[in-house]
Amino acid sequence: MFRKLHKEANNYMESDKPLKESTVKKPLNIKGSKKVFKIAAIIVVIGIILSKFLLRGNRININTIAKPIYPKKIGFEDFDEQVKRREDIDENFLKELGKFSIKSSSLVLSKTDKDINSLYSPISLYMALSMTAETAKGETQEEILQVLNMDSIDMVRSETGKLFRKLYYHNEIGKLSLGNSLWLNKDVRFNINTLDLLAKDYYASSFSLDFNDNESSKKISKWVSNQIGGKLENRYDDFSLNQDDVMALVSTIYFYDEWVDRFNINDTKEDEFYLEDGNIVKSDFMNMKYGSHSFVGVDGYTVSHLNLKNNGRMIFILPDEGLSPFDIISDPQLLDEAINSLSTDKRKMGEVIFKIPKFKFSSKLKLKDICEELGIKEIFQETSDFTSLSDTKPLFISDITQSSTISIDEKGVEATAYTKIDYTGAAQPNGRAEMILNRPFIFVITGVEGSPLFIGIINNPNIE
Repeated sequence: MFRKLHKEANNYMESDKPLKESTVKKPLNIKGSKKVFKIAAIIVVIGIILSKFLLRGNRININTIAKPIYPKKIGFEDFDEQVKRREDIDENFLKELGKFSIKSSSLVLSKTDKDINSLYSPISLYMALSMTAETAKGETQEEILQVLNMDSIDMVRSETGKLFRKLYYHNEIGKLSLGNSLWLNKDVRFNINTLDLLAKDYYASSFSLDFNDNESSKKISKWVSNQIGGKLENRYDDFSLNQDDVMALVSTIYFYDEWVDRFNINDTKEDEFYLEDGNIVKSDFMNMKYGSHSFVGVDGYTVSHLNLKNNGRMIFILPDEGLSPFDIISDPQLLDEAINSLSTDKRKMGEVIFKIPKFKFSSKLKLKDICEELGIKEIFQETSDFTSLSDTKPLFISDITQSSTISIDEKGVEATAYTKIDYTGAAQPNGRAEMILNRPFIFVITGVEGSPLFIGIINNPNIE
């Protein structure tokens, strides 16, 4: 290869292109200077050509079929632009989205391992299933809509776009970005109208790939990594493809925000965390005390929250001693009551002491069986109708998975997830609450309008 590069460089140097005037103003009065100059120039040209070869390997050569136009960035203090972007979302849509989130969260997390930490993003699964519904017809579509609690695909299409824009922010404080994509087998013919619709109303990019090329999985992995802040890199096995696959649908979420009131790092101290099996582990706990803050203390659990700068919040649900997070998680009604208790008449204002373990972990969930339990079954059958997407037969979904990661520290919260679907105030103090999270607990991260972004369980803060 270097012989070829040397030849290219020689050809370049021996061409009759004139040198710039500044280059020939004063001839070098050194013996052999011409030869030295030529060698140096050859080295420079070889470097330029070689760099092109090296950089070529890092490029993602993907044939883009449809591409969305994302909302523009708005400064954290640019209130006028923030007001312009606000759209009213159908209250019934938000209510039904909340029901889906609670029901699916209860089902997903109640089946997770009690010895590890678990994280689930209901909004990511909702986005993936809503796009799946858009590619389906007839009973296949109706079944998905029924599980999502939505009256029609028109409602899903209209309100999902509004939700995307309302949740989205990207400023100097933080970022909440939803990313959707379809990875299409280049040997299959797809309905371009459906792909354009998904780009317009669901902000979904469509890419054509060679599913026989081993490098294709790396291209999907790279795109996902770029969407979620570089987290979960090099997870090529998560995106493996084979020639029988028709399409992979991927929905991502990246969330970062800062606490309104940061924890003082000097107040972070090591202390004990009591595991459910009776063992004790040491963990670093962040500490803060509010003189007047909202909380709920009822028989069974205590709830409070911390505000985030971009209008989100992180809710903490601490079961009473002797109870497990799974006692709450496994009961959808009880979980719903706990998450929303701060907006009911059970809410009090008083002194709240926070003692929260720092944690960082990743989670991976298989969601195909969960979707079947929820009532989505037709999409996994060869009789499913995805003719809105392609006339290829048979065309059905073979698997649904979700991977996620989260970390919290004194500054704020960072959380990511991707779902992959394979086709083949203040008031007078009234009481006191201690959010001493030194035993297994539940956490919830919500966005604007209380939209549930992430729900998880901490069984051991030291497990990553």
